[in-house]
Amino acid sequence: MVDQSVVNIVQRYLRALQAAGLAVRFGVIFGSWTAGKAGLWSDIDLLVVSPRFDGPFDRQDVNFLWRQAARIDSRIEPIACGEQQWQRDDSSAVIEIARREGTQIAVE
Repeated sequence: MVDQSVVNIVQRYLRALQAAGLAVRFGVIFGSWTAGKAGLWSDIDLLVVSPRFDGPFDRQDVNFLWRQAARIDSRIEPIACGEQQWQRDDSSAVIEIARREGTQIAVE
């Protein structure tokens, strides 16, 4: 189970992304926080699922995710993931790990 303080940070981040104009469907925390191996300064591996990331997107979109993360909590390491990509991708190891071991976080 992911520490509630990390869930709160991720929810704040996802809300900030939405407020800045990104249609976020949900986030998925994976890695050390879901494996029970996180320490105080562990990064927060996070898939950001948005239809904006289905199809081509550019470096500015990725930079936007990182800039917003730096404003909320520098431990957040966002990875862009399309909504259709989340549902259908069968080639990305990161997405497969997040599906199997991750914790989905709603935008509240």
